[in-house]
Order: sequence, then structure tokens, then C-alpha cells
Amino acid sequence: MKKIVFCILSMTTFVLSAQQEHTISGYVKESSNGEALFGVNIIVDGDKGTTTNDYGFFSISLIEGTHNVVVSYLGFETMQQEVVLDADKKLSFQMVEESNTLDEVVVTTSKTTRDIKSTEMSVATLKTATIKKLPTGLGEVDVLKSIQLLPGVSSVSEGSSGFNVRGGSSDQNLVLLDDATIFNASHLLGFFSVFNADAVKDVKLYKGGIPATFGGRLSSVLDIKQREGNLKEFEGELGIGLISSRALIQGPIGKGNKEEGKGSYLLAGRRSYIDVFAPLIDDFKDTKLFFYDLNLKVNYNLNENNRLYLSGYFGQDQFAIKNIFGNTYGNGSATLRYTSVLNDKLFFQSSLIYSDYNYEVDVLTSGSEFRWASSIVNWNLKPRLNWYISSGNTLKAGVDFTYYNFNPGEISSINNSTTTPQEFQEKYALETAPYVDFEQKISDKLSLQYGLRWSYFQRLGNETVPTYLNGAPLTFNTTLDLFYENAVASETNYAKGDIIESFNNFEPRASARFLWNENTSLKASYNRNYQYLHLMSNSTSATPLDIWAPSGPYLKPQYSDQFALGYFRTLKDNNYDFSVEAYYKDLSDVTDFVDGADLLFQEQIETQVVQGDGRAYGMEFQLNKNSGKLTGWLSYTLARTERKIQGINNNKFYPANNDQLHEVSLVGLYKLNDRWDFGANFVYGSGKPVTYPTGKFEQNGLIVADYEGRNGNRLPAFHRLDLSATLNPKEGRNGTWIFSLANVYNRQNAATIFFRERVDEINNIDIPTGQTEASKFSFLGIVPSVTYQFKF
Repeated sequence: MKKIVFCILSMTTFVLSAQQEHTISGYVKESSNGEALFGVNIIVDGDKGTTTNDYGFFSISLIEGTHNVVVSYLGFETMQQEVVLDADKKLSFQMVEESNTLDEVVVTTSKTTRDIKSTEMSVATLKTATIKKLPTGLGEVDVLKSIQLLPGVSSVSEGSSGFNVRGGSSDQNLVLLDDATIFNASHLLGFFSVFNADAVKDVKLYKGGIPATFGGRLSSVLDIKQREGNLKEFEGELGIGLISSRALIQGPIGKGNKEEGKGSYLLAGRRSYIDVFAPLIDDFKDTKLFFYDLNLKVNYNLNENNRLYLSGYFGQDQFAIKNIFGNTYGNGSATLRYTSVLNDKLFFQSSLIYSDYNYEVDVLTSGSEFRWASSIVNWNLKPRLNWYISSGNTLKAGVDFTYYNFNPGEISSINNSTTTPQEFQEKYALETAPYVDFEQKISDKLSLQYGLRWSYFQRLGNETVPTYLNGAPLTFNTTLDLFYENAVASETNYAKGDIIESFNNFEPRASARFLWNENTSLKASYNRNYQYLHLMSNSTSATPLDIWAPSGPYLKPQYSDQFALGYFRTLKDNNYDFSVEAYYKDLSDVTDFVDGADLLFQEQIETQVVQGDGRAYGMEFQLNKNSGKLTGWLSYTLARTERKIQGINNNKFYPANNDQLHEVSLVGLYKLNDRWDFGANFVYGSGKPVTYPTGKFEQNGLIVADYEGRNGNRLPAFHRLDLSATLNPKEGRNGTWIFSLANVYNRQNAATIFFRERVDEINNIDIPTGQTEASKFSFLGIVPSVTYQFKF
């Protein structure tokens, strides 16, 4: 009997081992325009699956036999197909948009079940269709202001597109547009972002659980993809608003006429015209203030398996006050990408990227006019290989090469002034970062994603580097409780290509998901990130005057360790979903300026800043309503962000500039009927830190404010309500009207509090009283706007 059982088991094992595996691979596209869809769920037999990558490609290996394949994606009709798998097969799916697409708003990568079953955590995706339904400020749809409505993300100030993530400063966000780094993502002094929503396809924000494929920043990655262009027919869009207008054209390269061309193109432009109307207002007649930007995307199929992409962005701002001040700044980027399906399991991509941020400042005071120019340029090469090993197991490996050229500043005389020209030394650096990232399905309950990134940063010549007395640029005097600059003892000349200083660090990443049941999952993640660039600023957000500096002999790279735990649950047949995440972030070698620092026109910037430790911790809650006439979400963030740096605040922890204890966002979208859509968002935030003077004293005949500690006070709480209404065209007609009202109840939120001597007017003469008064400065009151847009 035992022999018989043994024979049966042996035969069973042989049969199972003899079962062959085959691979299904292909692309998923949108049927109306042929654009690739990424993040689409491919579910096989209800328990195995994968998702499409950034180019709509998928691959999954299955045992030979008959399988039921289900393809699902938010806003599109679910597709189902029975596949008899007796050999490797290629399948393509053309997904059709649901008729009730506008009834749903979700901030996850696809259906809410995806958020439950995915190993990803601390990740949010906003579709452009969702962003365009949100109330706008000044009539312009804004990508960055939309992500500020998510938990863990806060605005640097009212009306600003700058953002902070989980206690990180604005320079600790890696902002990518088609893989190109955008160093300053703001237009019009921060009121708009540089991203034209018409040209944007998807927006994905990593707040934690950052894969090893990304590096270079401590707090977050904002990955923005541009639309690829219509592969089937020509179309255009035009939007006209009170502040700006935009236009877009796209179409196929090749056949078209409802058949997919060999490629496609997209060209979009946008310009504000405040400068056109400014002369009509006396207070602004001598002011110039406008921006413009251009987006380009071209792709071409070389053959069935190989494709080329070229995308670019160029934008510029101009701000000037006649005979006083002028400022021009902008970003430029270009990405050339090649993708290849090497076989059913291997997908290769390689990108060559150029990115440039530059600015000029003109000071036009009579007799001492000068121009200050600065820039940062980088070149990237990013080859990457995706290996779809088996169902639920994917390996990504690659290497990022980044070459930096920093021009900290060049001063030149204008209008024949007496200003002495001065040129600061350019700085160079090379960063090399190989990485591997693995997604592994251990069981139906447990999935892992883990990886390792090794970053090697080299500070390169051509540069002369000083050596300071005592071996450091600053010495802290414990008796006087202040820093003083050390004298330069000698200088070392480094030739072009010489290594001035180098750093190499390992950056492990890991996340895990445990599926409690079909509706509930628990997740955990750990990230170590290094940042080799430093934004030298004493403001809370990036400004055109800020200087980027590389790590080197006197500036160590910043690094952070972030731990996060999360609970995710769907409710009532996926109509609702709820999540709560807790995180703790330990920061090391973060940079802050010394008391009394002067960051402008500084050749040796290390004499104005010091480095120390920081910590950020908090909890994030979010409830989404995903279907029905009323959709939206409610989020609440409870958080703390602190710094501890020698010589600042008596060497004790103090609140960071972006510390905010409470933040609430309530977003609602309501579809009344086929013609009318309404939107509303309410935001509340407790006051951010500020340093108030504690007294004043007279020195050499001048009244000087006295300060004690840093960020020991708080601005008043911030809150605002925005509303919008969209009038869609009647059937067979074109043209959409969008009405919005920002700051409905005209809340005068304090952007800053400043102090001045109170003056009394007696007989039309201002008489100083010797008393100090506090004054509030607010950016915006109630702002109505209207936009008309149509397609052609």
C-alpha cells in the first residue's frame, strides 16, 4: 500500500513539474486616442495579477491551460477575456471610457481594491480629470495646489504652489516632469505651478515607501507624466481665462483617421496677461508681471517592439518694477527616451535628460545698477531593465548618472554703473547610483517590495577651495552663544575633473503588505534617503533668488530614515475607503542658516549655514467617497517637525519653518446633471512658526530689534473655502464654462506678521510714538474667476 501511495505522489509531482509555463504580454491603451494607460489591473483567475508599467506594457507568466483575464481601470469599462494558453501570447486591450466617468473621483492608482492589495503605501495618484474638477485660484487649474489637499502635504503659504511633505522642506521634494528634474516649479512668484494641466496625464506622489528607482531627495517624489498625443486623429483645445489662456494641439504621425499612426505629437502653450491690463491700474502701471510656458511630446514606433519618445518643457517668468527692480527666471528640460520589449519578460528603457534652471535679477537703483545671474544645469542618463520573472514577482534594475553644473552667481554692471563686475566660481559634481528593486508575492496574504540603491557623489574641479583656520568655516563660541567666521589659512586649486570630495552611501528600501481579508490590509515601510544638494535659503519656499549648492568639504550630504505603518480598508462595496498612516522620520545633517546670516552675494556659502539633526512624526487619516453623484475625500494630518542644531535656540529642539500641528482638507464634487458639475474644498491649518522680537535696544542711534530663540511664536490659524461650477455643453455642441470663487468668505489669512514703529498723524505730519505695533500681511481676499474652454 505504501508503495502505491508513493507511486501516486511521484506521478503527481512529475505531472505538476511537467506543466509548462507561458507568458501573456502586451499593451493596454485608451480606445479613443491610443494613449498608453499605466497602473491598469490585469487580474487572472481572480487571484493572480499584475499592473501595466509607465508605457502601458504588462507581462504575466501562467501555467498552461485556460484562464480568465480581467482588465480594470478607474473610469473605464472593465474588460474580460478567456485565454487558452498553450504558448506565449501577445494581447492588446483597448479600454473604453465609462459613460459615468465624471461621477467618480479617487486618489489611488486605480480601483480602491488596488490600494488594499498593492504593496505600495504612502502613495497617491491624481488623474487630470479629477484635478480639473477642483475649484481653482485665479481661474487656473493647478497640479501642485491639488496635491496640497492630500494628507501629509501642506502649502508653504496661502496661494503658493510650493509644498511640504511630512515635515520636509520644499527643496527636499524631487519634482520630475517626464523624468526631468524641475528645480523651481512656480510661476508668478508662487501663485501658479509650471505644470499645464492640459498637457499632464497623471500625477503620482510618493510620501514614503519610495522605490529604489528614485533618489536624491529626502521627503518625497512627485512624478508627473505628460500626455503622449492622440494616435488616431487631430484635435485641439483652447482655454481662455481672466488671468491666462492656454492652447493645445495633438494628432497622429502617419495614418490617423481612427487608425493608429506610427506615432503622435502634442504641443501645448500657456501665457498669462496681467502685464496687458496692469497699465490700466495706477498702482501697477509701472509693473511688468507675466509668465509663459511650452510643452512638447513626440513619440514614434520604430517597429512592434521598439519606440522613441521626445518630450520637452520651457517656461519663463518676468517681474519688473520700472527703475527699481527686474527679475527673469525659468526652467528648461528635454527628455529623449527609448523603450524596447526584449522578450515577453524583459522590458528595457533608457533616457537621456537635460534640465536647466536659471534666473537673473536686475537692481536698478540709480548709480549702482547691476545684474545678478545664476543657474543650475544637469545631464542625466538613466538605463533601466524590468524583468517580469513570474506572477507577482518583478525585478527592476538600473543605474542613474547625473552630471551637475552649478553657477552660483555672476554680477555685471548695467547702464554704465560703477558696480564692479564679479564672477563666483562654478561648481561641478557627478552622481552615480545603481539600484535594484524587487516586488515579491510570498503568499496570497503577504507581499514584499524591497530594494537597494547605492549613491556615489563626487564633487569635481575646476575650483579653488579654501582651507580655514581650525579646519572649519565657523567656530561656535559657547560663552557668547554665537558663531564667528574663521579666517582662510590657504587655498587649494583643483583642475578640471579632479575629485575634491566624494561620498558613497547605501540606501535600503523595504515595504510589506499583509492582506487581512479582501477588504482590509496592513502595511509597513522603511526608507533611507540621501540628498547631496542643498538649497541655501532663509525663506520657507523656493524663490528665484535661492542658490543650490552641492555637498563638499564643508557641506555634508543630508540623509533621513523614515518608518511608516498603515491600515487600509474598503467599505460598502468599495463605495468608500479609509486609511490611516503613522510615520516617524529621523533627519541628519540638515542645513539651516546661522543667526544674522546674509545668503546673497556669498562666495563661500558654508560660512552662513550650519548642519544638525531633525525629526518629523505624525498621523494621516483619509476617507474617500468613490462613487455616486457626490464624491470626494476628507483628510486630517496631525504632525510635528523639529530641528536641533548647535548654536540655534540654545542647542534645543525648535519647530522647523514648515511645522504645522493640525491640517484638515475637505473636498467635494457633485454632479447635478449632464450639464452642471459643482466642486468645493475647505482647508484648515494651525499656525506655522514665526520668530517675533522680544524687545528692542538702541545702537549707534538706531533702534534694533532683539530676538530670543527661533520659531517660538505662531501665525494665526489658516482656513479658506473655495467653490466652483462647471457648465458643460449641450449634446452636439462645444464649449465649457468654468466659474470659481476662491476664499468665499474673504478670510484675511496672515502670510506674515511684521513689526514697525507706530506713527500718529498730527496736523498732517507723521509723529513717531516710540511704540511698536504688529501688522498682518495677507496675500489674497475673495477672488472670482471664469474660464471658457472648447475643443476643435
